[in-house]
Amino acid sequence: MKKIYFDKLQSLQNGILLGIAILCFLISGIEYFTEKFENLDRILRSLGHVCLILIWCKMLIFRYYVSWNKAGINIRIKYFLGKGFSFRKIRKFQLENDQLTIYKIGNKKYEFDLSKVERSSKEKLMEILEQNTVCNHGSLPLDSSKR
Repeated sequence: MKKIYFDKLQSLQNGILLGIAILCFLISGIEYFTEKFENLDRILRSLGHVCLILIWCKMLIFRYYVSWNKAGINIRIKYFLGKGFSFRKIRKFQLENDQLTIYKIGNKKYEFDLSKVERSSKEKLMEILEQNTVCNHGSLPLDSSKR
């Protein structure tokens, strides 16, 4: 069974990396420091880019990946690219027979096969969807097949 890597985009780890990147770019733009130290400009710009790459490459590294913030969620299960959803546009969602189905407003339906995912990861994914979806009236519990 596979575990899903969950990444809350507003986490402290992402904030620190983003702060370091911004600081490096700002300092590399100040001529006072770059004239005093010859290679400082290149080093700071490289460090800033490395910090940004660390934030954004998680989705490519992990095959089972979910990232979210207040506005929406990005789910990547097995495939190279994930699918992003705005929480406001999710009409309902359900997990039935290890198949997560998300219905968007306008009756668009998206399905994700969670048969190889650990139960704890499925529960956390459903919890994230329930807590953040504006209209979660149609969600079914994890054990909906036992009804």
